Amino acid sequence: MVKIAKAKLLNNKPFNSSSRDHVFTILSQCVCLEPTLANREAISLADRSVANHMRLLTGISHKRSMINTYSPSEPILSLGAISALYNAYENGPLTLDALRPVLTTFTQGLCKAGIIEKGQLGEVAARVLLLTARDVTAVKQENGDFLKPVRLLDVLDSLLCRDKWEEGEREKIEAPFAGAYVNFTHWIVTEENLPDVPDE
Repeated sequence: MVKIAKAKLLNNKPFNSSSRDHVFTILSQCVCLEPTLANREAISLADRSVANHMRLLTGISHKRSMINTYSPSEPILSLGAISALYNAYENGPLTLDALRPVLTTFTQGLCKAGIIEKGQLGEVAARVLLLTARDVTAVKQENGDFLKPVRLLDVLDSLLCRDKWEEGEREKIEAPFAGAYVNFTHWIVTEENLPDVPDE
């Protein structure tokens, strides 16, 4: 199923980390990218994503000057995106080789070009940093299973660089968080705020 999801996301083509379409599609599944509404190039990208890359069309303006789209929050599509990024769920070894050019295309080809919404408080940057730290931690595990929880301390080491901790600081959090694990494969955006007090 993961191979089928990957093929559907990439329109049955090999993943190209320098392609705006491919990077937008893959990262949309993982970090909820949205095209800007006032950019002609962004509207064209969203249009191609609906036609070729599993993005959903949810609205269209009069004279087709603007369209509303979103990437569905489907775990199998997220695993397909992970497969494209890290060679996960394939027969070969996991690799982080594609990550650097993907992030270059993301920052230069999508963010700097004004094609995607970055959020007022840097929400997209935060989602990318946290998910990348979690993914790098999963790749470093022996089995590289992205559905398996990873140690919180290992994620923090990936995020903050283990050798960059102030002396004694990491030891302060080792005991309370030694048994803590986290697990997530993608972000979703909710239309309503989450409740302050979660229900049972």
